Amino acid sequence: HRTRPRASWTSRRTSEPFAMSDSEEEERGAADRRGRSSPTYDNEYNGDDAKDDKPAPSKNGRSKETIPVGREDAAFVLGRGGSTKKKIARVCGAELDLNESGDSHVIEIYGTDDQRAWAKDYIQYVTQQRVGPVHISLEGDGRRDLTVVDVPEDCVGFCMGRGGATLRSMEEEWGTLMFFAQVREGSEEESEKLCIFGSIRARRGAELKVMSAVEHKHPGHFVTGDGPDASLVDPRRVIGDDAGDDWGTDSMHLTDDNFSYALGAKGSTRRKLATAAGCIIEYIGRLACMCGTTKERERAQEYLSWLIAQRTGTVSVSTDDREDVTVVEIPGKSVGFITGYRGESLRRIEAQSGTFCFTEGSQGDARIAEHEVEKVLIFSHDPHNRKKAKRIVADKIEDHKDMDRRGGGGG
Repeated sequence: HRTRPRASWTSRRTSEPFAMSDSEEEERGAADRRGRSSPTYDNEYNGDDAKDDKPAPSKNGRSKETIPVGREDAAFVLGRGGSTKKKIARVCGAELDLNESGDSHVIEIYGTDDQRAWAKDYIQYVTQQRVGPVHISLEGDGRRDLTVVDVPEDCVGFCMGRGGATLRSMEEEWGTLMFFAQVREGSEEESEKLCIFGSIRARRGAELKVMSAVEHKHPGHFVTGDGPDASLVDPRRVIGDDAGDDWGTDSMHLTDDNFSYALGAKGSTRRKLATAAGCIIEYIGRLACMCGTTKERERAQEYLSWLIAQRTGTVSVSTDDREDVTVVEIPGKSVGFITGYRGESLRRIEAQSGTFCFTEGSQGDARIAEHEVEKVLIFSHDPHNRKKAKRIVADKIEDHKDMDRRGGGGG
């Protein structure tokens, strides 16, 4: 059972969240607060007074129903190039079609009962962005598609970005719908929160991204303690925001040197580990936070530990009884060609395949005898990605052999 919230609202939207000066952020935040409750358009949405067509039954559990929308609201729901409609459909899981006939506009929604209910809520939220602040009241069992984040007032503009660009970037990355709204839970007083709608994985990923931005701007808000004693503040969950007993968030403290190494250029190394482990990984302050199921978090911690160990030494991993690794043997004379200078070629293979790769017992640059065989360990939770990486390695071995036959060498 889910309770539909009563809504009436605006949205303040949003990573390169670290591009603004303090004065720009404060000025933008002040302007945003001034405009938060200043409607700029007439609201044509009739809300619950509108008469929806009854859903047509379907044998596969998915049905179709239609809702009327005003002309200006229809344009708002569609978005530039249909972007907003696609976003709503992706978040709720339903199929949306906007049909126009003169001044009459109808949105067709095809999906399960939950998907259609969520779609109607999201459409209402999007259309009400044009007129004033949103008020969401959570009662009963609350909502199982919603996570809220307490963002300090001085971080709101920072999290939103210029024109809401940062929030939109997070929405795009995680497949969520995000906006600021006045939230009341039960008998508590109403307060402004960042609302994140979507699947549990999408919400947790976007939540950690926001927490990272807030901690950068406002140190100590989500992380307590210093150094190895630092820990992540447990976020307060609203009614219905329950991921189940197997889900959780683990953290690992990173030194300054390890932090830069584990982050990579523009976050590339962090994203690589997250993709290979099938786990949400975000850095909040100097904490590497891993969110997901128990197995996902265990993989992420192992991968991150191996990566950090590679910075200063060698790594030797037992592959026995592991389901997340593929071992590929390569001729000794091809090791340098496969790994590349400082492992650059191997990094490209990782990026192409969504894996985490390294040579067994070495840092990748060490030379071995040509008659010997080196092993490349390919890690990923997804067997398809491991197979793709294995094919790339096999192709590169053949390329190197062809170069040798032509006298090109290349090690």
